[in-house]
Amino acid sequence: MEQYIQGQSRELVDQAYTKFVGTMFTTLERIAQIDPKHADIVLLENYAAFQNSLYDLANVVPTLAKFYHQASEAYEQACTRYTTSIINYQFDKLFQFAQKVENLMYTITPEEVPFQLGLSKMDLRKMLKSSLSGVEKSLQTMYKKMQKNLTSEELLPSLWDKCKADFLDKYESFEVLLTKCYPNEALSPSSAEMRELFKTI
Repeated sequence: MEQYIQGQSRELVDQAYTKFVGTMFTTLERIAQIDPKHADIVLLENYAAFQNSLYDLANVVPTLAKFYHQASEAYEQACTRYTTSIINYQFDKLFQFAQKVENLMYTITPEEVPFQLGLSKMDLRKMLKSSLSGVEKSLQTMYKKMQKNLTSEELLPSLWDKCKADFLDKYESFEVLLTKCYPNEALSPSSAEMRELFKTI
C-alpha cells in the first residue's frame, strides 16, 4: 500500500510518521528513565522490537528508513551500556585496576607503575586473586543475570556474544598492560584460556 502513496499525500503521510515515531521514541526514553537500573534493558528490547516490526516497511519508505537507522543506533548504544554494566558488576575491581594503570601510563614509564600507591605487585596479586578466583562461576553469573533481565529470549544470543567480545577485548588489553608493567606476573587464566572458558557457557 505504501508504494501507492505519492505527491501531497506522501508528504502528509511522511509528516505523520515523523510526528508519531518521534513521539514514540521520546516517550520510550522517558519511560526507560523511570527505572534507571533497567533503563538500558527497556531501551534495547523496545528498539529491537521497533526494528523487527519495521524492517520491510523501512526498505520502501525513506522516512521510516531514517527512524529504523536511528532505532538501530540507539539499540547499539543501549547494548553497549548494558553489557558494560554486566561486566563491571562481576569484574569491577579487575577493570578499575586496569584503568588506573592505563591512566598512569600517560605520565610515567611502565617500570614505575608497580611503585605507585595501590598498584604494587602485592596489590596486583591480591586484586587478581579476589577478581579471578572462581572465574567460571563469575562468567556463569553474568550469563544468568543477563538471562534473568531480558524478557525477549531471541535477543540473548546476540547480546551474550557482544558481552563476550567486549569482555575479552578488555581482558586482552589488561593482559598486554600487565606484560608491560609487571613483566614477571602472569595473568591466570590467560586470554586464550578465558576464551575457552567462555565456550563452556
